Amino acid sequence: MQLIVLRPDGLCTRLPFRAALILAFTLLALVVASVAAAYWVGQQQREVIQVPVVPGSDQAVIEAAEREVAHEGLKHLAERVVALERQLARVDLRMRSVGETLDLDLSELGLAMGGQGGPELEGPNSPVAMDERLQALERLLNRHQASVALIDDTLREDASREALLPQLMPVDDEAWISSAFGYRNDPFTGERRFHSGMDFAGSHGSEIRAAGGGIVVFSGKRDAYGKMIEIDHGGGLRTRYAHNSELLVDPGQRVSAGDTIARMGRTGRATDTHLHYEVLKAGQAVNPYDFLPSDD
Repeated sequence: MQLIVLRPDGLCTRLPFRAALILAFTLLALVVASVAAAYWVGQQQREVIQVPVVPGSDQAVIEAAEREVAHEGLKHLAERVVALERQLARVDLRMRSVGETLDLDLSELGLAMGGQGGPELEGPNSPVAMDERLQALERLLNRHQASVALIDDTLREDASREALLPQLMPVDDEAWISSAFGYRNDPFTGERRFHSGMDFAGSHGSEIRAAGGGIVVFSGKRDAYGKMIEIDHGGGLRTRYAHNSELLVDPGQRVSAGDTIARMGRTGRATDTHLHYEVLKAGQAVNPYDFLPSDD
């Protein structure tokens, strides 16, 4: 098969079909290669070209924005100063109130401020001055808050000690004092002897209560005391509850003021049912009457 090609001079040329097909493919490949090369060159040029960034030329707008930022920063500092001053005022008011209520000498808690004074001027009007005022207030507030924490700790310690003190009646309201603290005639021998506690007479099996909070250091039989309980209240104070019919607590047990610890009886050296109540301070018996609640 042949392909007839018409030349510009009007003559015809016969080309084999196979040669014409090869020529056509060659031309097509050249066209595709040209297009690809042009695209690649365009991409390279696009990556090299940089679009210049035109800086803002309105300097007045920039300066206005900077002033606004500075104003907002100063406003924030001023608000912080006001907030700290109010907080400091509340802390000072609390300290004065507690001091007056408890008759405390606040100077002993490290609250001495030293001399103060100076001319009466307008408040700080620059960020630097405002920041210095802010730091001074924070230091002052930290000192006062530390003092308040010390007062709170002192009050909690006082409350804890108060809860441990033997100051409650160890028997119910129906019991009565049958023998006071001090010298008396011994009920068994009639001789003059020292009585180291206070006797409360009552009904057999009635409740015996802890006069204060503490740790049970003894619970068992002890010679003339019979069935006895001893409680350590701390600070060198102990209480004893003797002649019980039943013991309800064990050594090492922690008790609170008012807890039932035993039941009244007449064990040991006793003429009848009663509680022998002792208070010891640094190992020495003291008058339990001084630790009982007042009548009013």
